[in-house]
Amino acid sequence: MVKPALHTAAFVERLPRRPYCTDDPAQGLLIRSQATALAYRHIQHNPPPHVACLVFDVDRLDGYEAWKDAGLPAPNWITFNARNGHAHYGYYLATVVARTCAAKQKPLRYLAAIEHVLAKRLGADMGYAGLITKNPVHGDWWTIWHHGEPFSLDYLAEFCPDAELAAYSRRSRKEVGGLGRNVTVFDNVREWAYSAVREYWRPNGYEAWADAVRAACESANAFGREQGGPLPVSEIKATAKSIARWVWNRFTPAGFSLVQAYRGAKGGRISKRPTNNGKTRADLLPEVIRLKALGYSNRDIGEDLGIGFATVSRYLKRDPE
Repeated sequence: MVKPALHTAAFVERLPRRPYCTDDPAQGLLIRSQATALAYRHIQHNPPPHVACLVFDVDRLDGYEAWKDAGLPAPNWITFNARNGHAHYGYYLATVVARTCAAKQKPLRYLAAIEHVLAKRLGADMGYAGLITKNPVHGDWWTIWHHGEPFSLDYLAEFCPDAELAAYSRRSRKEVGGLGRNVTVFDNVREWAYSAVREYWRPNGYEAWADAVRAACESANAFGREQGGPLPVSEIKATAKSIARWVWNRFTPAGFSLVQAYRGAKGGRISKRPTNNGKTRADLLPEVIRLKALGYSNRDIGEDLGIGFATVSRYLKRDPE
């Protein structure tokens, strides 16, 4: 049997250095050192840059039983309110998942889909923001420590029906919640950024570009209370910085000239018919060429752009339609 002290250490080592904390969420959040924050009833469980622990908010009288009823693996810990049975479940991740890095979106999309499906199966609060949790080491809660083994994403995905994971990718903005908010901000802003960056291609233009991306991220961060509310300012700042740097380094005047030259060689004959993802070939072609120049495989390009790898091959063969 694992000693409680080791369970506590496993929880604490995943915390931010200066987490949000509070005794009453309705009274607002404080930022304190980790040692001080651990004395509060609620605490931030993931650092802003990444996700190390999935937490679900199960608001029912027998909250502890939800994982059993859903046929899910036992979480690492369950903290619940003895008065009403409402519980928070914590699942440690074997590998942390970045949520503010433009270059690492695939794992975040995968995790967001898993989070959504598991929350549905648990009957958890879909509007839970995932920022703070009932502090498992605080005496006001009852905490059951099950084990200390972290979960891989692929293992958690085994408990998510393929049809439900696929349905998540077709969700509307109104259905976005949890980590899906991070994905939505990335998607909305990066699509705008691919073309908008051209307006800032000038000496010392990066600072103005970074400000524009920050404003775009703040505008995209308009999530209702039922979706968990807006993302924290720290996450938006980090996300904007990552998108600005990623797009600035990869979308250059030289690359744009290459695309224009290709279009000219085809006499402007680029199909305007929409692909399966709703975008035209004219929309996708510049990104296909750019990603290929960076060394990505046709399959990876297809997955990133939502088209088949065979379609990518046809684009690169430059066969007129």
